Amino acid sequence: MIATDSLLGRARAGDTSSFDELFLRYYSRIYDVLFRLMGDAAEADDLAQEAFIRLYRHPLAAGRDPSDNVGGWLYRVAVNLGYNALRAARRRTVYEQADDPPAFADPDAVVAQRDERRRVRETLAELPEQQAQLLMLRYAGLSYKELAQALDVAPTSIGTLLARAERAFEARYRASAGSEATGGQDAQE
Repeated sequence: MIATDSLLGRARAGDTSSFDELFLRYYSRIYDVLFRLMGDAAEADDLAQEAFIRLYRHPLAAGRDPSDNVGGWLYRVAVNLGYNALRAARRRTVYEQADDPPAFADPDAVVAQRDERRRVRETLAELPEQQAQLLMLRYAGLSYKELAQALDVAPTSIGTLLARAERAFEARYRASAGSEATGGQDAQE
């Protein structure tokens, strides 16, 4: 198996087969991250392809020297593309409507699942951007090392940052559950 930095070097030189290999190595993980962020398969696919188009058009941006991580660069680009799409289109309601349940599903369970997805997305949107990215990338399966590279932070700080992000998410999620249970009266009092 050819090293990623070698493939990137070849891609910079115009070798399309090296770019193809980079695409095959990273596409599914980039897609998974975007699918978790967007909640829509077609949108995630479009954004993943856009991230690879940017790599293809600007391979020098993906790593200034051989020690740079192409995967981390792709994750950063993909997550930024995802956030930009969410901000520009305000697609939350479209995503909730796109989750059509199977014909045999319990309607109460479907409503509860949609409500929970909405609350999770709303809670993530309330968090600082780095915390939201950290949580989404971690639950997409990235290792601590990959998280550090994707977010451009020290690898030794990932555990602490992740713990803080999880606590912040939990607190906001519980608060939103409490305000929904009281019909939003907590905010009025």
